[in-house]
Amino acid sequence: MKKILIALHLLSLGLITGNVSANPISSDLPTSTYVVKGNLAWTWASPVNVEHWLGNELFAPSFHSGWRYATAEEMLNMPTFEEFGYGTINSVAYWNSEYTHVDVEDFTGGFVSSQWGNDVWDTFYVSSIPEPDTYAMLLIGLGLLFLLASRRKKIGSSTSHPPRIK
Repeated sequence: MKKILIALHLLSLGLITGNVSANPISSDLPTSTYVVKGNLAWTWASPVNVEHWLGNELFAPSFHSGWRYATAEEMLNMPTFEEFGYGTINSVAYWNSEYTHVDVEDFTGGFVSSQWGNDVWDTFYVSSIPEPDTYAMLLIGLGLLFLLASRRKKIGSSTSHPPRIK
């Protein structure tokens, strides 16, 4: 009887206070919340692909800088279920006001999307990352600029006027 009274009391407190909506985490996504494949970072963003669903708000990819919807072609090359750690690698808390889970059955059943729709397919967003070749070219370019600047400095100092004799 005591357990029933405690349960009823807790239930009444829940009804009085109502549901409290959380906001998604607004900080940058840590590397543990996405998978890199090719030149894209992929994140499993939500168990739904509609903006409003049963009290949850799914935020657009632009809520976090650099994230966007994947194209249909990119979706053909998305990471596998295994690469997403069987659902353990996700960023649901960064895009949803209520949800904190993914629907593994949706992924394994092929019910995945990157565009918002009228269904409850799981949603994935992407972010472009520079390929290693891009980093190499950037470093080479910076090195060449440094060499050019130091050479000009040397040439400029060697053509200075000779010291005056007193």
